[in-house]
Amino acid sequence: MDGMHASAGHDTPARPPLGHRFLIVWFGQTVSAIGSTVSGVGVAVWVFLETGSATWLGLLTALTALPALLTSPLLPLVDRFPRRPVIVGADTFAATGTSIALVVALTGQLQVWHLAVAGFVAGVGSALQYPAFQAAVPTLVVPEALGRANGLNQLGPAVGVVIGPIIATPLVAWQGITAVLIVDVATFLVAMGCTLAVRFGDRRNAPDATDDGSWRPALRWLSTDGRPLLVLLVAMATTNFFLAFFNVAMIGLATTVFGAARSGLVFAVGGVAMLMGSLVLGRRGVPDRRGRALFLGLSGVAGGCAILAARPSAGVLIVGAACVLAVVPLVSSTVATIYHERVPSSMQGRVFGVRAAVSRALDPIGAALSGVVITRLAEPAMRDGGWGADTIGRVIGSGAERGPALVLVLVAIAMGGVAWWVRTTVGASLDRADATTGDASVDPTVEAVAAPTTA
Repeated sequence: MDGMHASAGHDTPARPPLGHRFLIVWFGQTVSAIGSTVSGVGVAVWVFLETGSATWLGLLTALTALPALLTSPLLPLVDRFPRRPVIVGADTFAATGTSIALVVALTGQLQVWHLAVAGFVAGVGSALQYPAFQAAVPTLVVPEALGRANGLNQLGPAVGVVIGPIIATPLVAWQGITAVLIVDVATFLVAMGCTLAVRFGDRRNAPDATDDGSWRPALRWLSTDGRPLLVLLVAMATTNFFLAFFNVAMIGLATTVFGAARSGLVFAVGGVAMLMGSLVLGRRGVPDRRGRALFLGLSGVAGGCAILAARPSAGVLIVGAACVLAVVPLVSSTVATIYHERVPSSMQGRVFGVRAAVSRALDPIGAALSGVVITRLAEPAMRDGGWGADTIGRVIGSGAERGPALVLVLVAIAMGGVAWWVRTTVGASLDRADATTGDASVDPTVEAVAAPTTA
């Protein structure tokens, strides 16, 4: 079956219910994700207003991303304890930094370095919470509903993209940094209450005789039975690297076409497209043919980047941004579902941790390189007499302001290559995934507890 819904037999419902336990936890995590986005945007605005420097913004971004690498030695602990205590502990630790920053702000003594420390602490908590929550999803829903569950998990970030700037900017302007910190802490409390209200039903994950609970068994599994997932790991890390170029180039194009005051319109429309993609996946699930879905999703990113680069037009930018961001939930949800179906539950925390660490590791590198590539290479190339102006410039237009467009053309080509590589190397293997794959990767004792609650 090739429809956009979770795999199911002919005699079972096309869309098995997600169950109240997953929906309660999902609601809390979604509210928390929105609050974190509002806080992140608000902090960035406040820091820039206070310092007038993009250097501090870059430092804050790096300090938030760095813990994904530094916490790697701790991630095996995620598989040694029940999921709920790990999620609660990690969320609490992440909120500690923000809470302290809020107290300092209320005293009127807040400085930028306080927020830098808070961002680092939040990054540590998030680096531990993410793999624990991802590994908990199969304990909250039946295997047939994994695709829909992973689709809904993209909703929080999508809503955050849409409403984050809308809420954060006026809050900082009218109430100062204290208001957005209060939002972050309040949404954390909502997530905490929802998580504590649900019995996950997972037992303490018991590895088999060959699994000593360290990184080695997980890495060995990825290099043997999990080789298709290793290919996906490389492909997604590469995709995130190029999306960093997309983000920076988009800012340049949007500012040039719309002006600084209205440049956020492109991102708002893109966020709505991302939101709609998440809602569709939450209703219908990911396609049964996982490899084909990834190929189409990655190709959609490539096509959207090509559209963005085509002309310096407001309509073209909006359509291109919508094309790129609408398929991001499809790619993310499909990859997460594949991991849930194929990775043994006793090592899902470690494998999801590897996935997050590798993907996040390339984010700051891509962000740093993108600015250099655009200003030092692409913009000079698109000036009159440059190699870009005399070649691709005949199609997309020339001038230094078209430097970001040249970068997006190269990103489109690169993403097309990634899509083709995934399709030709592991696409056929991923298309053959069926219910037996999920049965092999989820502990039977966990399924036995989870199934009755989804009636």
